[in-house]
Amino acid sequence: MAPGRAVWSRGKHHAVEIADEDVVVRQYRYLLTTVTLDALEQIHEEVVSGLSETDREQLLRGLSEAFATGRHTDVGETRKIAHLIAAGSHRHARAWLDSLDPEFARRLAQGALDTEASFGRLNGYAYWDGVSPEPVESPGPNDGFDPSAKRYRADANPGFSKDNPFSGGS
Repeated sequence: MAPGRAVWSRGKHHAVEIADEDVVVRQYRYLLTTVTLDALEQIHEEVVSGLSETDREQLLRGLSEAFATGRHTDVGETRKIAHLIAAGSHRHARAWLDSLDPEFARRLAQGALDTEASFGRLNGYAYWDGVSPEPVESPGPNDGFDPSAKRYRADANPGFSKDNPFSGGS
């Protein structure tokens, strides 16, 4: 094991963090672990929409590797990609960052930090100890996986719902 590297065991994180972590990636990790899911989606929508198809393919590979999702998503579905990144990285920031090439992770981090949606969201960064929280194993009310969250879903069809009498939904 390299000195200063984080140790992972069955999704559990031990106290040692990466000592030589790039400051831009560290600030991005701070956003991933402290910002609400809705804000993360907005941040990633801005970033993903500005990326090339090749970069979006790299994001989808990262999603597949880190969270076993995104295989059904097309590179043109920027909103869905942003949702998947936000939901997965909010649950386990380290897994997301570890699934990406370090240079690409830095570019993605810089893009996220430069978005208008991330403005003012680093206020607590100076006091942050740099330790990522334990990975979330069960769904919460704000992480996009809770079926009763009553919020936008990336794959939702607005024409098919219980509230629409013409949709056939029950």
